[in-house]
Amino acid sequence: MSDIPPGSVSNLPGQPLSRTLRPIVIRSIVEAQERHSPAVEAEHLLLALSRDGSAPLREALASVGFDHDGLAAALDAERAASLRVAGVSPLPAERLLAAPSLTRPRWGASAREALTRAHRIAGAHHRQRMDQLQLLAALLGLELGTVPRTVALAGVDPRALLASARRTS
Repeated sequence: MSDIPPGSVSNLPGQPLSRTLRPIVIRSIVEAQERHSPAVEAEHLLLALSRDGSAPLREALASVGFDHDGLAAALDAERAASLRVAGVSPLPAERLLAAPSLTRPRWGASAREALTRAHRIAGAHHRQRMDQLQLLAALLGLELGTVPRTVALAGVDPRALLASARRTS
């Protein structure tokens, strides 16, 4: 019997997933639910890597301040900055909490894009299954969305972070 809840990884681009990546995908669903998001997005995959990724990968993320708590704070700062650019004052986090959703979040465009990119990276390295490092490379290679804005706002060099993760993996 699979440890993956029914339907949790259905319709994902780039399947199959490696054994090391499956828990990350599952954790990303939990991250989206905990952040009251209706969709699993790229930032939830990155949060999942920061919490449940391999030790070397977590260390590389932590070295730039992206341990799980640091990344969550950086994502919150990005959200506030984006709202200010739009002329909206950010509300306190407690005011944004909605009733917990009983349904599983759908797969958002940025998560699908990251997984598709990770699959392409795996194929370029002649691998049938993508792994955590390829997912990180895909996430750091995104040009639009919350993840690249968060990385830029935090002053993190995505190429240096990826190089660090590759050296330690």
